[in-house]
Amino acid sequence: MKKSIVIAVSVLGVFAAAVNAQVNFDQGVSVQAAIEQAVNADLSLPEADKYISHAYYIRDCVGFSFGPGDNEIMSDKVRLQSTEYVRECYTTGNPPVQNCYERPGQTWRKTVQLNIKSRKLFPWENETFEACLEGPWMDLYVDEAAYKYSVKRIGNYDTLFELTPHNKIAMKPDVDGLEAGEFSYNAGTKKYTFKVNDKWAKEYAGEKVAIKVELYKDNPNWFATFKGEKEFPFDAAPSYGMTFAESELVIPDNSPDNNPVDNNSFKGPKKFYLKWGFKRIGAISKDTFIKKGKTSQVEVP
Repeated sequence: MKKSIVIAVSVLGVFAAAVNAQVNFDQGVSVQAAIEQAVNADLSLPEADKYISHAYYIRDCVGFSFGPGDNEIMSDKVRLQSTEYVRECYTTGNPPVQNCYERPGQTWRKTVQLNIKSRKLFPWENETFEACLEGPWMDLYVDEAAYKYSVKRIGNYDTLFELTPHNKIAMKPDVDGLEAGEFSYNAGTKKYTFKVNDKWAKEYAGEKVAIKVELYKDNPNWFATFKGEKEFPFDAAPSYGMTFAESELVIPDNSPDNNPVDNNSFKGPKKFYLKWGFKRIGAISKDTFIKKGKTSQVEVP
């Protein structure tokens, strides 16, 4: 598993003991079983001997990733280590001069493990979490989750986070769920046809999908010319077919691709292609728009 190390800064002081607790968290929010407070004591020392002391900790993290599974999941146990570094500054001389130095302090070593109770994920969904040790504190963070979880923390030096799923959360759709099929042009009707296949039609039964196409004319040795766009809504199905003429497309006023320049100096068949993408509409996935890229080119007499 991949580890990442970052540095955090804290004020050196007296820390309260950690207390286990059960908490709820949403995506991107730290799960901390207890809140430790630091208390500074005022010191009365001669002016030349006064010093300032700060501490920071090397933060050690590990990521956990979980895919679909019908049974309870127990991750591997991972050992983390965090070392404290103390920076001390004192003033001497006349005029006063501040002198600083850094020294290592304590080192904490703990293990962390995740236990996820049985839950249902769709085949394309994946959950990721991150556990970090910073000084004596072990925290759990959510990167992406398919449920709202209640979390129970067990143990201290050997920390186990138990995650129990509750409400389902819509996740991003599968980027590869829709794939381009044939793109063609009929000279008789002067219309384009574009076909798309849906890998997860069965899972999205009863929901909808919207596919957006953007038509471009390829200009050799020049920028492509944007001809317009159109969005097609469908009920979820194994395949979708779109037939349209260039006159049916719309060029939005604020489109960054609204390029009126067309290089007509090239003699021969004109070549066109599509940029396309899709979004799921319903409760299963977020309505995030997925850009799929370009189709092959077709010749237009």
